[in-house]
Formats: sequence, structure tokens, C-alpha cells
Amino acid sequence: MLTSATTLVERRAVLTAAFGTHPYEAAWASEALFFVRAEGPHPELTIQPQVSPDGIDWLDRGDQVTLRADRDLVDVEMARFGTWVRLLIEGATQDAPATVLVRLELKG
Repeated sequence: MLTSATTLVERRAVLTAAFGTHPYEAAWASEALFFVRAEGPHPELTIQPQVSPDGIDWLDRGDQVTLRADRDLVDVEMARFGTWVRLLIEGATQDAPATVLVRLELKG
């Protein structure tokens, strides 16, 4: 039997620059699936999954995902990620902000 958990990592975070989501400890899980939802108008956002050995220093892991300006939802899949995971979201500026919700589903 697998264990699963779902958590809201970011709730209506207003982005005006590069933004790292809150780190999440996921060592027990073997799969992680982030959902990034933009509320309202937003610029194209690039979303990079990242891993960390300590929740402080971060390395890119896997392929970048793009949330186009005409879409409001995208998923970011991760596997073989160690302990700490997060997303780095780029593309929002002071002139073109984005409001996002980020959910994380873990299974293991």
C-alpha cells in the first residue's frame, strides 16, 4: 500500500521577481507532482524543479516547465529527488506580476 499526502505550498503568492517556493521535506516519497495555478492575468512563467541536501542550497533538477500567459494551470513532475524539493518560478516583474497557488502531491 502506498502513502500519499497533498499540501498547499503557496497560497496566492504575488510574484514580482524570481521566486522560490517554500522548501518541502519529502524524503519518504518516491514521486512528487506540483500543480502551479495562476490567478488572473500573468506573464509567461518558467518553472524549474529544484532539490537540496539541506533546504538551504538548491540545484536544478529535471526539465523546466513553461506556464504560458494564455494558460492558468501546469504540472511539474519529479522523481529521484532526495529529501528537500521546491520550485523556482521566474518571469514575473513589477510591471507584469503573477499571483500563484502551488500544490504538492507526494506518493511513496
